[in-house]
Amino acid sequence: MEITSISSIGNLDMIDLKSGQVVTSYELEDAESFYRFWEGLAYDRIMIQVITTGSFIEDLSEYFEGHAYKVTKLAKRQFHFQCVVHEADRDIAGFLFLLASINDDVFLITDPQPDKNYFSEGKLQCLTDSGERIMWFEYDAVDIYMVGGES
Repeated sequence: MEITSISSIGNLDMIDLKSGQVVTSYELEDAESFYRFWEGLAYDRIMIQVITTGSFIEDLSEYFEGHAYKVTKLAKRQFHFQCVVHEADRDIAGFLFLLASINDDVFLITDPQPDKNYFSEGKLQCLTDSGERIMWFEYDAVDIYMVGGES
């Protein structure tokens, strides 16, 4: 991970950074590099949020069968999916990378606080005052960005 200039991030329209937050990035060459990144994440729980079209909501629901998840309609064909899991396998990581690579918005929050709303007013709220790490992908999944936690 390396410190990233805010001006070099292309999809900040979906991110609400707080003053003084440092953003780090990790270059993703392919799905395998994302798997390595994913396997290196330390967390007890991870919140997965995806903004996608209706056609992928069913697929997401299948991947998270047996877990509690929430789907909210944002627009005519756009949905916000949210689920907290204790363990997420390589298949889930692969599907998330696929969604990010086709420019769906994928957000990851390690050890989220149960009383916080991390998505509000159409943006990911970078609330990291309780030690959370918040991650999101650049367009086409060429990079993953992170704020909070150990950088």
